[in-house]
Amino acid sequence: MRKILVLAASMIAIAATPAMAQSVTGTVNVTGSVAPKCKFVTATADLPLGELANTDGGLDPAKVDNQTRTLNGWCNNAAATLSVKATALTGDQAVTTGAEAAFTNRIDYTASVTANSASFSDVSTDDLASADATVNMFSGDVVVTLGSSSAASKKLVAGDYTGKVEVTLTPAV
Repeated sequence: MRKILVLAASMIAIAATPAMAQSVTGTVNVTGSVAPKCKFVTATADLPLGELANTDGGLDPAKVDNQTRTLNGWCNNAAATLSVKATALTGDQAVTTGAEAAFTNRIDYTASVTANSASFSDVSTDDLASADATVNMFSGDVVVTLGSSSAASKKLVAGDYTGKVEVTLTPAV
């Protein structure tokens, strides 16, 4: 009987011992995304050209040509594009009737832009921007240079002249 009691006690002890614990794994899947973006860090720059006319009243091209300003920007997408639009310098005083043969209030030029080792350009003689061209993923300077200025060999009308060069960065999805 003693053997039976020892055996029963042993079985009770085994039954009371917890089973070996098994590990299990749960999973949390972490996801996110980054949208294609472009941004100008330095989005504007002024380019005061001063007196535009030479002593004979015509355009002094040296006042316009080779003048530069630098914007700074970035695009985080390899398909990013850039376009440029040059708008003629126009005077705030109209050319009077009959004086059109000798005078103008318009100065045309070419705007050249370099970004990420690529070059782009647009002429101010039309109202259209250049075609979009791939600039790729980059972060850095966007240099705008004016050149090939012309006033059609006419004398400039007195007044203030304004124009602009618009550079558009597009992430191109």
